[in-house]
Amino acid sequence: MRTNGQHVEAGPEPRRRGRSLNALALQLSAVALAFILVALLVVTSSQAAFVAQNDNTTNQVSSASIDLADNDEAAAMFQNVTGLMPAANEERCIRVTYTGNVDPAAVKLYRSGVPTGTLAPYLNLTILMGTGTTGTGGTFASCTGFSSTGTIYSGTLADFATNRTDYASGVTAWDPVGGPETRTFLFRISVVDTPAAEGLNSTFGFSWETRTS
Repeated sequence: MRTNGQHVEAGPEPRRRGRSLNALALQLSAVALAFILVALLVVTSSQAAFVAQNDNTTNQVSSASIDLADNDEAAAMFQNVTGLMPAANEERCIRVTYTGNVDPAAVKLYRSGVPTGTLAPYLNLTILMGTGTTGTGGTFASCTGFSSTGTIYSGTLADFATNRTDYASGVTAWDPVGGPETRTFLFRISVVDTPAAEGLNSTFGFSWETRTS
């Protein structure tokens, strides 16, 4: 290129400027990217630092337990009692224990089923409750050492079976506070002194029950 008779070279300088601008842009981009990465690291580190935790573990719950046990060992109190004369008393004792771990509703006594046979209307029944053990070591059916705290029923077996049919209608025996609590019951039977009772028989049973209040 010539200007006023002089030869002027027009070549590399604009290219160098373009390359410098591109390099500067790349450097600025790299700096900006580095700044963004550092900022992200700082934010991430800050977020990880602001953590709080509290635990409540190994919680355990158990349900209430209520239970009644007696010392009859699956034997009847009045087993094969025969030839019972009028006005002659037969007595048997049984020990009942509440063994639950909560304060339940009252323990009640009622029939375990409708008596069979025809003697029930002519069979006197008296039930006493006490706190002593029965016999040596609490022998079932023996009333040795029994000490009464009161009468909870007096009438005929038939009336008891008719009116005391379930927990709601049962005779209140006692109200345990917590186990174990024991009460002893004396059952006394006798035949009514009437010719109509001659030669009759009956089979019967009793149940104790308690519930959560």
